[in-house]
Amino acid sequence: MLVGLIIALIGGVVQAVIGNHTLLSIDSVDDIIIGVLAGIVIFVYEQRRYRATMDKIRMISEMNHHVRNALQAISYAPYTEQDKQIRMIAESVSRIEWALREILPGETAQTSSVESSSTHNTAPAGTR
Repeated sequence: MLVGLIIALIGGVVQAVIGNHTLLSIDSVDDIIIGVLAGIVIFVYEQRRYRATMDKIRMISEMNHHVRNALQAISYAPYTEQDKQIRMIAESVSRIEWALREILPGETAQTSSVESSSTHNTAPAGTR
């Protein structure tokens, strides 16, 4: 709102200098209205940008949590038996893939469609 009032003040001063009328005349009402509207537009824009940024930060935080948990299990793998190592690593990879699929649906949908189209177009050598 402060930006809107500053815009209104500047508009009023310019009109007062150019139009030779007083700063607080009836003609300056339109400057106040324009300034308030500009302030509202800027406020709404900044609120949307803030919400989008906070959504991205939440998504990054969730991905960080899931990936770190999966990597923690992988880091313990050398201290277990070999068959458990393979299972722990496979489960961790599955958890990371789940997080990528569920938390980043827009990003992985594009890559999985590219991967699936490349696998569907590839035919075995004997069937070409």
